[in-house]
Amino acid sequence: MKIVAVMGSKNSGKTTVAEFLVERFVRDGFRVAAAKHIHHEFTIDTEGKDTWKLSRKGARIVASISPNELAVLFYAVESWDSSFERLVRMIEGEVDVLIAEGFHMLLGGDERVYKILTVKSPEDLGTFLPRLKEPILAVVNNTGTKLNLPDTKVYTPPLTEDFYRHVKQGMGLQ
Repeated sequence: MKIVAVMGSKNSGKTTVAEFLVERFVRDGFRVAAAKHIHHEFTIDTEGKDTWKLSRKGARIVASISPNELAVLFYAVESWDSSFERLVRMIEGEVDVLIAEGFHMLLGGDERVYKILTVKSPEDLGTFLPRLKEPILAVVNNTGTKLNLPDTKVYTPPLTEDFYRHVKQGMGLQ
């Protein structure tokens, strides 16, 4: 399984890039998973519903299964990194590509993870690039100004098939 992380500051275009990649990889027959880093406390569970009631009674894992989806909620979360590693172990062999949106502090230094940086200001480069270890596949430039990065391909939205081919090739996928 290949992991590509789309990283950048808030409102820099991460979701747009992630959506683009999910759509293209699926179109080309790859099995895709996506993970979104949410910085604040958050739950998809709804207070008062059955899954919520079961978790409040102490269940560490609650699954809801319907004709159209399976949702598994883990309530004994220890940390970001252990949770992400748990996700990777769970989906290994189930998908070809995991697209992680965010996670720059967790994945930025991981040399197993391909990185795409989205920037909304030239200052974002100074904030994020020093924290990222190779492989950095590309920078998506939403600044409105030209960026000159001699060692990294820079793309300006709207993204095209050239961007997708570059990412796919950089990840060693054909």
